[in-house]
Amino acid sequence: MTGPSSPPVARSHDALPRAAVTALAVPAPYLVALVLWVVGAPRAELLSVGGGRGLRLDDSGADGGSQLLTLVVLTGAATVCAVLVMWHRHPDLRRPGGVPALTLVPGLAAALAAMAATPLAGVLAAPPRDAAYGQVVRQAPAAGELFYDRMVYGLSGPAWEWFPPGLGWLVLGAMIAAFTTAALAHLAPSPDLCADGPDPA
Repeated sequence: MTGPSSPPVARSHDALPRAAVTALAVPAPYLVALVLWVVGAPRAELLSVGGGRGLRLDDSGADGGSQLLTLVVLTGAATVCAVLVMWHRHPDLRRPGGVPALTLVPGLAAALAAMAATPLAGVLAAPPRDAAYGQVVRQAPAAGELFYDRMVYGLSGPAWEWFPPGLGWLVLGAMIAAFTTAALAHLAPSPDLCADGPDPA
């Protein structure tokens, strides 16, 4: 009588550690992406005039657009990694019912990462406040109004400010996650992974 009931008990005990590891593994690619963005994103260079002020050098080659593009590419790569983690660790999500989780969770993580990008860069790559007169300093990268104002919508069109901040990043991350999920489902070795029904043995 105890034999048939033992496998579900064992699986219920394993569910909590699996969820805990997933909760740590999904944000990890975004943390790596943010660190790479802080280190590798183009920065504006200033010629210090003292007192924490500076003159922008026109040939520094950094602007909000290039910084945003770098952040989008790195965040997209992190979203693909997050979907791969969830797909590998949770086979029960490999069905139509699991598609919302496979798309919305990475999309939300992408929006939170974009929101944290500017503050994190301000801490890790803040320019010195006491730079000497005539010294060239590099500003920290920043998403700036590209996140809090119109984000990825552009400068024209409907009143995009009606949408809450970060919605563009959520949609972008969810789209990348949906394409990744579709590719994984297409390449799945077993057709049972894409159909509703009991978990495979």
